[in-house]
Amino acid sequence: MPDANLLSNRSYFLGVDVGGTNIRALLVDQDLNSCGWVSGMTDVTSTDRTVDSIARAIDQVLESANVPADRVRAVGLGVPGQVQAGVVKMAVNLNLESYPLASELSERFGLPFELENDGRTAAMGAYRLISQRKKINHLAYLSIGTGISAGLILNGLLYRGSNGMAGEIGHMVVEPQGPLCSCGAWGCLEALAAGPAIAREAQNAVERGELTMLGNYDPITPQVVFKAAQLDDPVAVNVIQRSSYYLSRAIQWLVMTYDVEMVVLGGGVSHAGDAFLLPVLNEIEKIRSQSDLAANMLSRDKVILLPSDYDAGVWGAIVLAQKIAQKSYPAARVSLKEVQ
Repeated sequence: MPDANLLSNRSYFLGVDVGGTNIRALLVDQDLNSCGWVSGMTDVTSTDRTVDSIARAIDQVLESANVPADRVRAVGLGVPGQVQAGVVKMAVNLNLESYPLASELSERFGLPFELENDGRTAAMGAYRLISQRKKINHLAYLSIGTGISAGLILNGLLYRGSNGMAGEIGHMVVEPQGPLCSCGAWGCLEALAAGPAIAREAQNAVERGELTMLGNYDPITPQVVFKAAQLDDPVAVNVIQRSSYYLSRAIQWLVMTYDVEMVVLGGGVSHAGDAFLLPVLNEIEKIRSQSDLAANMLSRDKVILLPSDYDAGVWGAIVLAQKIAQKSYPAARVSLKEVQ
């Protein structure tokens, strides 16, 4: 039986991943054993309710593990939008605009909070997992979900860019005559290949009267489209091929621009598994066949799918919590090599 005194002296780290729909929180002990996990809805009807939703998730995960807040050394939090010095900017889906989220939560809980953009936080989580399996210094994490974003680990460091916006590849314009993106531009990668884009293209085909089993579903979701594609539904196959075409180009851009050793794919859309991955790899193979340079840079083991049971967002937030507890990194860069 564990010594009660030893248990009472244990410390904890808390990681939180905030999305426009859900919040997930993970509590681990000092040996990185999972002690508590919760997932709840995000109330984004006002700024105060968004913040209350985050605080509620933290309270719930602590309560589930019967751990008082003062035993937590630090909290890491991944949040959509631009993050600078603990202030969240342009997180319109969360009703947060130039909001000092870190100081607000720190005041509520009496704990140090470290904030980072959710895509870059997930990149840290992906790097944590991959580097446990093999030595790696340069990695790109490409998240495909409601939106599309990339996180970059270069020389073992999180690369944030001059404005903390590095990796916003989802808002690169790839088809100027394409659909309107939520950012206000036309034809962004996100508007062509993210989850809502997949569902929208399928719905448009149904409304045009094309022959497809997708007309039997309401609503049409990306998961439904992937399942139909596996059954050789012609509309679903075309929709998935189209999104895979654009994603393969995004992967090529990341590899050619940053010369990373690996591109890790994750996000909600990727949870379709091989139904998602194989069409993307087929499109990459087409790129490889056109160029010796591309064949060399886009080696067949370059792109991998993050395991669906590994939550890169919350584990990246745990890395953030560990780093702020150590107080050993500058604001613009997060060294990950020592924290595995």
